[in-house]
Formats: sequence, structure tokens, C-alpha cells
Amino acid sequence: GGGVALVLGAGNQAPVAPLDVLHKLVAEDTVVICKMNPVNEYVGPYLSRALSPLVEAGYVEFVYGGGAEGAFLTTHPLVTSILLTGSAATYDAIVWGKNDKTMGKKALDKPVDGELGCITPYIITPGGEWSAADLDYHAEQVVTGLVHNAGHNCLAAEVVVTAAEWPQRQAFLDALRRKLGQAPPRVPYYPGSDAKAASFCRRFPDAETFGDTSGAAPPWRLKTGLTPDQVEGRTENWCGVLQEVALPGADLAEAPAFLPTATAFANDRLDGNLSCTLLVHPRVEAVHPQAVQDAIAALRYGSVCVNVSAIMGFCITRLPWGAFPGNPPEDIQSGNCATHNTMLVDYPQKGVLKAPWIVKPAPFWSPFCRAGDKVAGPALKMMAYPSVINMTPLAIAALLG
Repeated sequence: GGGVALVLGAGNQAPVAPLDVLHKLVAEDTVVICKMNPVNEYVGPYLSRALSPLVEAGYVEFVYGGGAEGAFLTTHPLVTSILLTGSAATYDAIVWGKNDKTMGKKALDKPVDGELGCITPYIITPGGEWSAADLDYHAEQVVTGLVHNAGHNCLAAEVVVTAAEWPQRQAFLDALRRKLGQAPPRVPYYPGSDAKAASFCRRFPDAETFGDTSGAAPPWRLKTGLTPDQVEGRTENWCGVLQEVALPGADLAEAPAFLPTATAFANDRLDGNLSCTLLVHPRVEAVHPQAVQDAIAALRYGSVCVNVSAIMGFCITRLPWGAFPGNPPEDIQSGNCATHNTMLVDYPQKGVLKAPWIVKPAPFWSPFCRAGDKVAGPALKMMAYPSVINMTPLAIAALLG
């Protein structure tokens, strides 16, 4: 512990920077200088106000600027460690500079931790005789993972993994199409996301489009029926596009054969190892509990969410958040650290979050929740001051929605 830590805040989500600051303060016993990302630096004064006791005591300071200021801070002799939330390219620029990674000579001789990107898979386990309500609900989960923050999330849904011979595959895809058509439009704001969307369109010119495009927001895009060799598994899209890969083989229509195959595909063919979602019907888990547990154990991801959007793996801060351990600096993938982890578990491998098959009423983080604006205030109060009294208005708002 001790020293001065530099936190390079994420540009996409306001909670990331303060969570990283608190991790450095509490878990690593450092004081912190947090440089806001230019994309969302407008939230900096609000974060400084929220953490004002720490700022006023001299434990935390928020600063602003671009690449030049970031380079000044990363190389400053008083900065003893760095925590970055961003891309592997930014990590490489800080750690290696202009040096050749294969030669092993780093440009910066201080600890640099990174929470980086991921091509997040949503693995759809066949079996269990999904009802129409089941199909609708879990298609909504996938779409929620895609459209949240316009897809500008390191945990955004990027690849849906199905069994080609699953009898309900087409019904699930139809439900997915309906939900994409109903999803509210989102205007991309993150620098570079338009170029990524254009690259996807060039690769998959026949991708389906959904949603109202009369305004500034582009359509949501879906490419289905890809083979494992056709899927774009090495470039994080970071925008409102989704791929479906259908794993071939008649035997994969059954969970015991599908799960290890899908797990191996996700582990070996998709870049990154930060987050994933696994959807498993309760009847399948009841009949094949060991196959499900083996899949959860074998998935090389720092966050494994079962029957819930990968978004929640980030939001439940008792869980560790970061890449599956073992990424070397030369191939950093999704990073090399675990933040959040408010239970301070030593050396966590992954966080596993399991949810009921269906949750009612609709979760307020869903873009399809009609009462999101009414629930947000009571939910914030309940999280800040948990009590039965504060739960009551939250429950009423959720039920009325």
C-alpha cells in the first residue's frame, strides 16, 4: 500500500471512475489523482462533490485534459501505480510506448492495471421447452445488453451463441427481432463508434436493420446464421450491432453436448475475457446440474452472469470486476486486475451472478421498463439508505410500472 495512484477514468460510464478511485483508496491504501476522460469530463465536478470529504482531506483529486496531460501524469515520478479503464490499445501505449512488445522491454517501469474491452457472448443453452413468455423475456435481456448506452460498454452484448439444430432457435431469433424493433433509438456519441459500425456493415452488408431511423440514431443491426469461422471475434464493435453464431451439429441440440462446445468457442474464438452471460432453462439445470456447473467453472471470464444481462456483473459491486486472471502484458486482452470486490476477497478468479429464470416486474435497468423514470429516484434512495420504509415507495413504483 501507500503511494500516489493515477486513475484514468473511463469515457463511457460515470460510475467507473469513482469505483476505481474507491478501489485504490480502500483496497490498495493509496491516495488518488483521477484524470477524467475528455468524453465525459463534464461529470467530474459532480464526482468531486460526491466524494468531497475525501477531496477536502487531500486523499483524492480530479483533474482534466487529453493525451498530453495523460502522458505527463503516467510518467510523473510521484505516480507509483496506474489503474486504467479503457482499451487494450491505450494500455499498450502506456506500458510499451513505441517499443516492440515481443522484445519484452517496457516503456514504463511501474504497475499498470487495466480493465479493458471484451467481445461479450450471450450463450443460449438449448432445451427446456421455452414458452412464448420465456423467449420474449430473454430476447429482451440480450437486447438490453446491446442497446444500453448505445452499445458503448465493454460488457455490451456482441455475439449470441446458439445451437444450429435447437428446435426453438428460429423462435428465439424472431423474438430477438421483435425486441430490436421495439428498442428505443440511441444516438452514438463515443468517438470512433461510427467507423466501427461502418466496418461491421462492410463485413456483413446483408445484416438486418431494426428501429426508427427517422432521427439521428442509426438502426440496430443483426447478422444471424454465422458459422464459427464467419463470426467477427477479434474486434470489439462498441456500437449497436449484434452477431449470432449457430454452432453446427445435431448433438448440440442437447445441453450436455452444447455447453462444453459453446464454452470452448467463447474461450478460444472471441477476444477478451471480461464478461459473459449464460442463459439456462431451469428444467435443463435440474436435469443436467453438473453440465451447467462445469460450464460456469470452465468459462474463462472474470464475470459470469447466469440468466441475467452481463450489465449486472458490473453493477453488483460485491463481485469482483475485471478480466479472468492470467493475461500477460504482451497480450493483455481484457486486462489484469479485479476492482469492485467490496468484500475484499483475496485473489478472486471470477464473479458468478445467478438470477431467477424470469424476474417480475421488469428490471428498471431495462430499456423496456415503462417506469424507469419513476423508479430511479426511490431506487437510489433505497441503495443509499436501505430500509423497509425506503423499499416501500420503490416497490410501489416498480409494480405500477
